Amino acid sequence: MRRITSLKSLISISLFFIFLNGCGYELRTQSKILSNQTIELISKNSELNKELERQLVLMNNSLQKISIEPDLVLKIIDHKIERFVGSIGLGARTTQVRLDYLIKYEATVNDLDQINHEFSDSRYIDFNQSNLLAFEKEVEITSENFVKRALKNMEFFLASQNNEIK
Repeated sequence: MRRITSLKSLISISLFFIFLNGCGYELRTQSKILSNQTIELISKNSELNKELERQLVLMNNSLQKISIEPDLVLKIIDHKIERFVGSIGLGARTTQVRLDYLIKYEATVNDLDQINHEFSDSRYIDFNQSNLLAFEKEVEITSENFVKRALKNMEFFLASQNNEIK
């Protein structure tokens, strides 16, 4: 009896996996549109653009200022982080800082139409004057995270545009 139950469960699990495989189900994978590409990056020389370049190189891309036949031409129109402070209390000391991130870019994939897009994000950081160095390090880490999220958004946007073209 126990053997029949284990045999039934083995058959039902096998049928389940065959059904999932037959219907085309698969786990979602991350897009590789911004990986292993030749990218012509047109941008100003700023810390955020240097971080963008660094992140693109970490994704195994070849960055060139002028390329004969790039896979992607990426022109950064605007790339900035703005800081806004908030204060509460009698002394009106700064207690919280809001960082607003913005990147506007123009992308051309394989000499097709130009795609204009922008990505923005915000983050709140608690501020304590006694930990000023820790605050600066947290701003630096947040800037890196902003650029990583912008690249994920850029990959998603380019992939969706690529699917619409097909």
